[in-house]
Amino acid sequence: MTGTGPTRSYGDWRQSRSIGLGGMDTRQTVMVVSSVLVPLFAFAFAGPAPGLTAAVPAAAVLLLAVTRRGGVLVLDLAIARLRWQRAHWRAETAYRGHVLTELPRAWDLPGLLAPLRLLQVDDPGRGPVGVVWNQATGRMSATVLLSPAGALLNDLSTINTQVASWGNLLASLADDESVCHAAVTIELVPEAGTRLADHVAARVAPDAPRLAKDVLDQLVAAAPRGASQVRARLTLTVDPARGGRRPRSAADAAAEAVRALGGLSISAAGADVLRRATPADLVRIVRTAFDPAAEAAPESAWKLDWSDSGPLTAEEHLDHYEHDGAHSISWVLLAAPRQRVAHDVLFPLLRPGRFPRRVTIMYRTLSREEAGAVLEREANVAAAREIARRKSRRDPTAREAADRARAIRAARQEARGAGLVQFTLHVTTTVTDPADLEEAKSEVERAAGDSRLKLRVARGGQAAAFAAGLPVGVFPPDA
Repeated sequence: MTGTGPTRSYGDWRQSRSIGLGGMDTRQTVMVVSSVLVPLFAFAFAGPAPGLTAAVPAAAVLLLAVTRRGGVLVLDLAIARLRWQRAHWRAETAYRGHVLTELPRAWDLPGLLAPLRLLQVDDPGRGPVGVVWNQATGRMSATVLLSPAGALLNDLSTINTQVASWGNLLASLADDESVCHAAVTIELVPEAGTRLADHVAARVAPDAPRLAKDVLDQLVAAAPRGASQVRARLTLTVDPARGGRRPRSAADAAAEAVRALGGLSISAAGADVLRRATPADLVRIVRTAFDPAAEAAPESAWKLDWSDSGPLTAEEHLDHYEHDGAHSISWVLLAAPRQRVAHDVLFPLLRPGRFPRRVTIMYRTLSREEAGAVLEREANVAAAREIARRKSRRDPTAREAADRARAIRAARQEARGAGLVQFTLHVTTTVTDPADLEEAKSEVERAAGDSRLKLRVARGGQAAAFAAGLPVGVFPPDA
């Protein structure tokens, strides 16, 4: 359809920054200043030999604090590597399930998924709803299965309305004190491309007019041969204890999650609600994520418990995750587009490819009070940076000027009633042959580049990034 309204652009997102010297944050500034002052004090008060001795580790710390690799501080990469290596030495990166089946198991899934338990809430008139209970944090997560309508056949005015409705939905989450975060996941499962032809052929009436049959045949012939099944879902995580009334039981807390999920007006944002995920739906989603071969299992084989949804074997490597014979690589968002973008900026990342792909956008909702405090602090930091720049008589860079303008504009918008969310993005691709890992990795990184996103491989955190794409309420920044 031809657009009938103006093409809008979206942007003004920014990374939270603390005050520091130059382009550094507070942590880097403290490390740099300490690396300079410690050797000087040692030289002044203890003599040349201790001063030179202190200068060697100080220089190493200085390099770690200012050097970046792939957009990430070398210090952070080193910390992640040390944590992973420590877990590896303690045999915490490998999992073997169902070894002692006769013994009661407190933890059925590996890693961050271990404290999770699946509950069932009977919603009158709608049937059972699956709720994942994190026994470590007390949080409850409920999921709704969606059917995204897409934007290819919509006019621009409809698209603009849908995007605005999605923004209003995110802003409304701040009004519910119990809501912690939300996650939207799109799964792309490649197929041979005959699904559309088979679907149409099975539904064409034998006595249909010849013109109608010819039109359908032409549409099927013109459809792309490289297709994929598209599955969408939204998972809402709540902390019932934050709602002002502490629930008396886990069942009451799970019902609170279902209540919060039912209050979302998702259809206005362009997605049809299929149903609320049942316990069987959640078991199937988790199981097929760990074992892609289970996709071909018949419906009669899906009478599984939560303890059966996890992998039989799983092992986390530094830059990939191995589970039940499959191999996955996960990325996290390093930087969003600097420029303003149109509504279709994520289309390349959500385009079918050769390998299965899971894209999850996670939102952490901030209350009105917290949002105001955060934005006021960010505006104050931007002002302090500007004062420091003027005192040093240094000309502002274009990035510094743009960042300060965005911080001030965000504070003004929040003061006029806009909501504030923190977001991140996780991408996971899975292959069954380890020889395809590099090709699958290149496919995702090309698609992310076309979407103007900068991703980084979750080195040392592959299991956590993999779990973030599952409908279980795992939010790695809070983990």
